[in-house]
Formats: sequence, C-alpha cells, structure tokens
Amino acid sequence: QDAGPSTGSRPPRQRRGRGARGDAAPMATAELPTEMLDNTYWCSLIGLRREVHMHPEPGFKEVRTSARVREVLVKFAGIPEGQIRSTAITGLVADIRGTGPAKADAPVTCVALRSDLDALTMTEGNSKLPYRSKNEGIAHMCGHDGHITSLVGVAILLQRRADRIPSNCTVRLLFQPAEESTPPGTAGFDFKRTGGGGAVPMIDEGCLEGVDEVYGWHNWPTWNLGNLAVKTGAVMAHTCTFRIVIAGRGGHGSQPQACIDPIVCGAALVSSLQTIVSRALPSWANAVVTVAQFHAGERDNVIPDTATLGGTIRDVDEAVFATIKRRFHDVVNGVCKAHGCTAEAEIVSQYPAVVNHAAQAGIVERCAAKLTGPVALKVSPEGLPMMGGEDFSYYLREQPGCFFFLGTQELLLRGLSTYEGAEDTPRSNCMCHGTTFDFNDNVLPRAVLMFLRIVEDRLGIDMYSQEEVLKAPFSLLAKRPHEA
Repeated sequence: QDAGPSTGSRPPRQRRGRGARGDAAPMATAELPTEMLDNTYWCSLIGLRREVHMHPEPGFKEVRTSARVREVLVKFAGIPEGQIRSTAITGLVADIRGTGPAKADAPVTCVALRSDLDALTMTEGNSKLPYRSKNEGIAHMCGHDGHITSLVGVAILLQRRADRIPSNCTVRLLFQPAEESTPPGTAGFDFKRTGGGGAVPMIDEGCLEGVDEVYGWHNWPTWNLGNLAVKTGAVMAHTCTFRIVIAGRGGHGSQPQACIDPIVCGAALVSSLQTIVSRALPSWANAVVTVAQFHAGERDNVIPDTATLGGTIRDVDEAVFATIKRRFHDVVNGVCKAHGCTAEAEIVSQYPAVVNHAAQAGIVERCAAKLTGPVALKVSPEGLPMMGGEDFSYYLREQPGCFFFLGTQELLLRGLSTYEGAEDTPRSNCMCHGTTFDFNDNVLPRAVLMFLRIVEDRLGIDMYSQEEVLKAPFSLLAKRPHEA
C-alpha cells in the first residue's frame, strides 16, 4: 500500500487566527473544518498534487504522470482496469459505470469530466518550495497538477458509491495530454488540425463516443478564492501565432545610408501592428495583437539582412479575426514598402475560442449555488471572455458542455495550502505561467464538490452531503468494501 498518494507533504495543523495584520477578518481558508488538516482523504490528495508537481512532464511525454494517475484510479479509487484505457499516447479515459437500479428519466446517461496532464517547458522560480520541480526546464506553472488531483478526488468519491449511480449511466473521466500546445510535428499529429494540443487526438480516438455533456475547469489566481466565473458563449479566445521575416540589405553599421535596415523597419512595424486593435476594431470587440519576439543581427557594427518578428493574436469572433487578418497583412506590407523592405508573413491558427453552451452554463451556476458555508461560491461572468486559449474548445464543438473558472487568490498560506515553516506567510498569487506560480490547494474542496454536484445534477441522483465530502471519514488506503 506504499504506492498510495503520498501524505509526506501534508499541511501542518495550525491555529485559527486573524489575518495578516492581526486586525483583519479571518481568511476564507480558516473557515474550512479543522478536521480536514488531519483527514487522510484530503491530505492524500494534496500529497498526490505535490508529487505530480515535483515530477512535471511536457505534452505527449506525461509517462510517469499518466502511470501514476492510472495506479491511483485502480488501487485506491477502485476503478476496474478494464474500464481504463490509454489514448492520445499518454492520455487516459476512465469510465465509472453505475451499478444501481436503472433510471429511465436521468437527464443524461453519460457525462464527461476533463483534466489536463501536462506541464510547461519553463523553469520554476520557487526555490524554497519543498516540492519544487525536479525536472529542470519543466514545471507545473499553470496548475494542471491541481486539475489532475480534483478529477482523481471526485473519481474516488464516485467509484465508492457506484451503487448510487444508475446502471444505465456512466461518468467518463478524461485525463488529456498536451493542453499547452506542442510544436508542429510533435508526436506525429497534424498541427493544422490539433493546434498542437491533445484534445483532438483524444476525440479522434473516441473519448466522446456516447458522451452527452462535457465539463472542465481552470484555476485562476487573479480572482479570489470562493469566486466562480462562468457565462454562456465565449469564455476564452481563439489563438493564433504569427511570424514575419523582414528582408532588407545589410552592411556596415557606420554606413546606414548604403543599407536597407530591417531593424528600423521592424521597430516601426511593432508600433504599427498595435493600431489594428485600437483603430480597426470597434470598442466592444475582444482582441489582442502582441509582438513577443524580435530577432535580428549578430554584431554591434553590422546591420543585418533580415529581422524576424513573432507573436500572438487573440479574438473570440470570426468576423473580428477576419478584420485582424486583413489589416495585419495590409500593415506589414505597407510599413515594409515604406522602408524599402519586403516581408513574408504567416498567421497560424491554433485553438478555437472556448464557447460555452447556454444550458450547461446554467447547470454550472445551479450546482455552484449548492455549495455553502466554508466552500460557498460567488458566481459571476465578470472578467469573461479572457484572452487565454484552451483546447477544451474542441470538446465543446462536439458536445454540449461548459468550462468554468475557480478563483484561487488568498493573502496568506493557510489551511490545506501551507507546508512546514510557511504557515501564515504571504502567497505570491502569481499568475499562471509565471515562474513563482503554485496551485492553491485550498481550492480543491470546491473543485471536487463542483464536479460531484455536476454529476449528481446530470444523472438525477444524490451521492454525498457536503459534510460527508469535507470530512470524508474513509481512508484512501483502506480496503474497499468488496475486499474486506
């Protein structure tokens, strides 16, 4: 049983107290039941999350992560091996099949819940974190380690009471590789179809066959813990990359009059591209054009022949994108001509916009209202759509569903989120993809409960009270009833 989720990095017991200044109101996490700090279920989930954090793997290479998830699903959730299959190289599809009386009036018969598995190819800056990345240049800086843990957590709850799920109903768990888009050619997939992500390969291999609805979530550090953001329609952007190669004529740095300087042209182009959003689009349009790379030259006294710009375009409306694309090429060609240069410009679409279905967004709001007391949620559409991208969009193009966000911002490390020596110290609340990001474990109870309430709502059943989940009296390491 030593293969179970580690509890070695469980949060220490702590006193209930006041906020950062001593006179502030208690943080939301201080209101969580103190029993949770000694609870094997929650501490084991946190141990699993931090173990995954220590061993991050990039897209389509999540070999250890996938194997660990499979092991926990089989040994400790109790899902039969035959109900778990590999897909999209390192992805997993696991079915929790009901064993209770059939229910003819269930709203749906198969609901899917999704998590991403991959980490980012970047270096973690949390030098003092006891569970920081052990894989140099790879890090869980977007919280996918927490998304994995929330899906494993609800899997354990669902499988243990599969007798309350109708025998004609299934909950499908989607553990998807490569949400963080991989470079063209990775793993042999067609980038123009997949955008470099794992969702399309999962769909191609049948992960949505028989599924009626699909749901997923993402942590968001700029919103307070206890906030849930959701709305009908677009919630995340259509994403593109662009590359511009400017050709001039190089020469000696002291003789610019004898050259056609691609750097001066590129500098003008960086500024001019910003007019696409500010001058070619109406004020209500959501769009971003960002130049994120500028490469040119080899020596301080040589004007180069070429300069290369790269960046990203974000939008949530096809008509807006059409305008951006048209103006993009007009601006590139016009600026380059004015400077005597030529250019080759390419725009490559990646993920479509994430567009929530109205009925399913309403279901998420309805389920959020069922969380009360220490895990209550304030639901709002404020801040949506955001200009980040997600390949969950492909699932929503195939089946009705909803993608929502849970806020994770807190002032202090407290409750489930702390570790030895860090109690009541400030949280960085670093944004996703920042070098000091760390998933806030205090959001896990809300995430697990949201998945659970969505399943109950869609299958028309009741499985657990909130108190049962928060105090979860059973041990992950205990024998299941059929093994007693």
